[in-house]
Amino acid sequence: MSDHRIIADYHTHTKFSHGQGSPRDNVLAAIDRGLDEIAVTEHGPGHMTYGVRGKMLSLLNSDLLYLKREFAGRIDVLNGLELNVVDFGKADVPSDRDAYDIIIIGYHKGVPPKNPFARGIWRESLLGIKNDPHKSAESLLAAAEECRANIISHPNLYVKVDIPYLADCCRELGIMLEVNSSHVSLTDDEIRAIKGAGCRLVINSDAHSPERVGDFSLAAEAVTRADAWDAVKNAVKIDS
Repeated sequence: MSDHRIIADYHTHTKFSHGQGSPRDNVLAAIDRGLDEIAVTEHGPGHMTYGVRGKMLSLLNSDLLYLKREFAGRIDVLNGLELNVVDFGKADVPSDRDAYDIIIIGYHKGVPPKNPFARGIWRESLLGIKNDPHKSAESLLAAAEECRANIISHPNLYVKVDIPYLADCCRELGIMLEVNSSHVSLTDDEIRAIKGAGCRLVINSDAHSPERVGDFSLAAEAVTRADAWDAVKNAVKIDS
């Protein structure tokens, strides 16, 4: 059992995209689980199935602003987005990027294959046809720089990337790599390599229902096996 406590969940979804429950439900669940911070990070507009855009995105942002004020002093409510790599080095970053507290970015299955790079990513994510991991990492990093991302979500889940290279660059850029508790996409050795590179890790639930907000069990087990708790940004050591 770990002697650390995770204090924040920076990756959760609601009924605004492909989750269940409302942003309020996620906030209340986070309070119930003793978290200090909770972010709602719906998919950006480039996702053809789950992307939140237009009036729905404005409504979501308004809801989160209200919740931020309502629960001030009890928990910090963060307004976020999980963006998509939509072309080589390009993200579906909104024009009002500064309005968001936290930005996550990653490869996803639901990006329309409108260009050669996106078609290659589509083939790998859906059909298992491999791309060049180093090139995929370069694209992800360039897209993360473009949108000033805080976190790269579930690296290696849908598209394989060069983890040592990604970790070196993310250390320089101040971007965290996620150990995702819904999809533990990193091996224990990769987690050790990320820690060894001096890159910070973050554990998130990727909850798609309020019941899973703050459920970090699988990711915590992986970080424990890799002896990498001291690299986890959103964890604090419990005094014995």
